[in-house]
Amino acid sequence: MATIIRETEVATGREYLSGLYAPVPDERVAADLPVDGRLPTDLDGIFVQNMPNPAFDPGAGHSWFDGDGMVHSVEIRNGRATYRNRFIETAGLKEDRAAGRATYVGSLALPGLGKRHKNTANTDLIWHGGRLLALWWEGGVPYEISLPSLETVGTFDYAGTLDRGMTSHAKLDPNTGEMYFISWGTKRPYLSVGVATDDGRIARTVDIDLPGPRVQHDMAISGKYVCVFDFPLAVDLREDAPALGFKMTPMPSRIGLLSRADLDAPVRWFEAEPCYMWHVMCAYDDGDDFVLLGVRTHEATDVDAEGKHRGDRPLVDGEHRFDSYLHEWRINTATGAVTERDVDDALAEFPRVNDRYMARRQHVGYLALVDGDAPTLRAKGIARYDLDDYSRQDVLFPEACYGYEPCFAPKMGATDEDEGYILNFVTDSERGTSELWVTDAQHFAQGPVARVKLPRRVPPGFHGRWIEASKYAEKC
Repeated sequence: MATIIRETEVATGREYLSGLYAPVPDERVAADLPVDGRLPTDLDGIFVQNMPNPAFDPGAGHSWFDGDGMVHSVEIRNGRATYRNRFIETAGLKEDRAAGRATYVGSLALPGLGKRHKNTANTDLIWHGGRLLALWWEGGVPYEISLPSLETVGTFDYAGTLDRGMTSHAKLDPNTGEMYFISWGTKRPYLSVGVATDDGRIARTVDIDLPGPRVQHDMAISGKYVCVFDFPLAVDLREDAPALGFKMTPMPSRIGLLSRADLDAPVRWFEAEPCYMWHVMCAYDDGDDFVLLGVRTHEATDVDAEGKHRGDRPLVDGEHRFDSYLHEWRINTATGAVTERDVDDALAEFPRVNDRYMARRQHVGYLALVDGDAPTLRAKGIARYDLDDYSRQDVLFPEACYGYEPCFAPKMGATDEDEGYILNFVTDSERGTSELWVTDAQHFAQGPVARVKLPRRVPPGFHGRWIEASKYAEKC
């Protein structure tokens, strides 16, 4: 293997390549990890989280979003924990290793400086049709990951039926086995919706007519609808614009609903206040109302519509803003009326629910609490929201410790929505150590029941899943 960037060799002045964010150089396996507290015996499976981890010193215009995909996992079985981490062996990473250096420039680089848009598969993970798939936020062919080894099986194109990129944050309906996803780009069609079935094929693809190219990141499903967005965050198509040259435009937001019963029917668009949303928490039907919950930011970039820099909130990669608040949109599909409101004043990101309740009415949600005083995107704790009255419980991390997305893991035999545990990595930025926290969701405010000591620092990452052992053990 070619030489990998080491923590002591990271160039200074690049906030997402040093300190807390410094990439880890190698792949490890460690069993029988020490635990403060006691691991629940009613958890049997594996927690996996995807994250950016540059294998080589990055080229010009590097963004935190650009790091090579690396999956970190903790498998919990019979009250014991095993840690693993591995790179996702993408085609781009293989090119870099063959050259012995980074052969792609970053997504903030100007045109002409080198190859761009490397599919790093570093954003999300989803289990569908007996496969764990790693997805990339700009949209590409998913990579299949073997469990529990984390070995890369290769690309998975749904038996040749996937004819476009699959953007991260696909939504799986556990009742039907259907997985809905979006594709987006700078050429027509600017947006499309796809439906994958659990037998490993793409059943439908529907093009969505937008006025122009928009930055797309997430979507939602309810029992009745597929929800897509036309937010006023446009792609800058000027020749001298960077690959992530996004700009806010003076237009309202639009929320589009497609009937799941008739995907050929026209999209119904509903206007809302101008904003952007990186991540959806959930959506559900309430009579004639379609209810959407997500973390809304008023402005998504450091540059406003007039080209002025704000510089007053934590940024991701020096350009993109994540100053988000939990927000509710309620759309009456009979009258067309849209009502919306911030439901809390806490800076928050990376929202999650119990995936078993996707497309149904959810009563509980979880979020990472963002540290508004930090220079970069960092979470100082996690929160549990009662989605009936929006009351909140917090679990804060110790001083100098940061974490990210909370993931719900149902207990074995669970029958209630919140009958399970919240799993999340927590890293001590001063000591350079990491833990997996396990918190009982029904006794959330009491904090973690177990803190698994990991054999290495886990850098901040993006999104993760809990997969029950019964789903993958037979393949081992």
